[in-house]
Amino acid sequence: MEILELVDRLEAMATHAKKVPITGRAMIDAEKLLELVDQMRLSIPRNIGEAQEVLDRREQILNQTMIDAKRVKAAAENEAGKRVDDNELVKNAKKRADEIVQEAHVKSERLLQAVEMEARNRKANADTYAHEVLTKLEEEVANILSTVRTGIRVLSPSSDGSERFVKSS
Repeated sequence: MEILELVDRLEAMATHAKKVPITGRAMIDAEKLLELVDQMRLSIPRNIGEAQEVLDRREQILNQTMIDAKRVKAAAENEAGKRVDDNELVKNAKKRADEIVQEAHVKSERLLQAVEMEARNRKANADTYAHEVLTKLEEEVANILSTVRTGIRVLSPSSDGSERFVKSS
């Protein structure tokens, strides 16, 4: 029997006991009372054992819950750490990418400046070469013109009136 049932029986026994007139006391059958006390003594260890089992089971559940909570907390901290690391990696990667883009921009500006300078130098060299060639051509044309004029003079009628060569028209 459960201890509570036995307590209920004890209460019922006290409630239904014969009353002693004038004293307000009750008479209870001692044999039934002792039998009930024996049942209580037998029931208490069993109930205490069951209660202890419940307490032990509760302790196991609490321990398992604590272990699970620690595991979940560690997993959450690990995940948070990974996200922070990932976030830091992403930030570092973006920073490095920005640096690379900036370096490429600077290099392209330098390269453009070098190309423009090279183009100006080549143009200046080409202009100088063209000027030199044209100057030589001018000298040669002047020489040819001088030769042509000399030939014209030689072939022109002389001042003494004689013609050396006759022009054909």
